[in-house]
Amino acid sequence: MDFGGKILVGAAATVALGLVGHILSGESFISDLEKQAQTELAARGLNDAMVTLGRAPLSRSAILDGDLADDAKQEAVNVVAAIPGISGASWLGQEQVEPEASEQSGTTAAKSDADGKIAQCQDGVDKIIETRKISFRSGSAYVSPDSNQILDTLAKALKSCDGLSIAVEGHTDDNGDKAVNKVMSQERADRIKAGLVDRGISADLITATGYGSTRPRAKGSDEAADAQNRRIEFRIGSANAAPKIDAKAQQGE
Repeated sequence: MDFGGKILVGAAATVALGLVGHILSGESFISDLEKQAQTELAARGLNDAMVTLGRAPLSRSAILDGDLADDAKQEAVNVVAAIPGISGASWLGQEQVEPEASEQSGTTAAKSDADGKIAQCQDGVDKIIETRKISFRSGSAYVSPDSNQILDTLAKALKSCDGLSIAVEGHTDDNGDKAVNKVMSQERADRIKAGLVDRGISADLITATGYGSTRPRAKGSDEAADAQNRRIEFRIGSANAAPKIDAKAQQGE
């Protein structure tokens, strides 16, 4: 290969690497927007609304779904549409709402500080369980000894969160009876709540909800998907608008 050919090959490789880097950084940006949207909804007590931004292609337009009354749906759409970086929001199957500049510009310093505190606490919880798994004895709500140690660490972190609300969500895979799965997920969420209360977190600030297999993180029923879908999640919210359901930081059974 002559010198000119080597230059062209090198240039092509550089472009390819740049495109890969762009895609990866774009995916991270979209994921961060989704996480920010869920945190903001939790702060407003709208945890039943779930936010998704498109991946193919990457999109900053949010689609919301969940079991909410019509007025709460509209509030959730408005909340998400006002988040900087999101180009618009709509309820699944409905017309998109564009962000209102006046709503964004009218955000007070107090609200900004509160949102920052929620995000900081959420990030702390997420980091604790990033590589550690809350697990239970198969077919029961018995918390494993290793998971009790994780709860020790979580409780210490949550005590510094100045009374923010914590929503605990239980999720299962889709194996077995759906009604049984929902009951099991509720029992496990309740057990985690009880564990945090035992460790000094106010019961008034914690809610626990079991979703069974209704909110899968991964599609399919193979072992890898099941492992992702069996989880406990935590979502941190405002104490003044305690979440109806739960807080964020993913974990598995």
